[in-house]
Amino acid sequence: MLPIIEYSLSYSAPTGAERDALSALTLTPDARWHERMDHARFVVTALHEGTRVGVGIVHTSVTAPTMVPSPMELGGMFVHPAYRRLGIRQHMAEARLTYALSMGGTPITVIDNRNQASWGYYERSARWTPEREYTGYVTGLPMTIWVSTESSWYRTAMGLNPLVPAQPNTVLPHDASPQRPLALGPDQDNAVPA
Repeated sequence: MLPIIEYSLSYSAPTGAERDALSALTLTPDARWHERMDHARFVVTALHEGTRVGVGIVHTSVTAPTMVPSPMELGGMFVHPAYRRLGIRQHMAEARLTYALSMGGTPITVIDNRNQASWGYYERSARWTPEREYTGYVTGLPMTIWVSTESSWYRTAMGLNPLVPAQPNTVLPHDASPQRPLALGPDQDNAVPA
């Protein structure tokens, strides 16, 4: 029997005990993690029987050399290993993308090129396109910036009708993008963070 997972949404940076609890889910809650948390605009938390088992954030502390306007990075997503392969990552990814699009930002995500599962997911997805590869400032390793094909910036650049920014909790119309729905990614059992 699958556990019942509940999701909590927050539109501000977590502080105090909440921040400590979310940081405990990460592999390494380092200075970069806390910088992302300081600039969080949206946090989705997965809960099982009141225990935090996953977290995903949208932040504006973008250090990747992206050229897109108003980037909102979907960075810092972690799921406890015991709760992977249950669709939690998919649900949190969808919530983060919807939030960034509803705010009129350009959703980006940065993938460590060593993370083959995430790389494969984004490479197969019609919802993301690579912008560029660069050397990570902290790691010194190859990273790739992926841009949402559903963003107003990308849609305008491709000659499509741009999305109209909405407010938090607004569901974007299903016909806003002809792309297929987000599929469950194989990266849910990978130890390298997304």
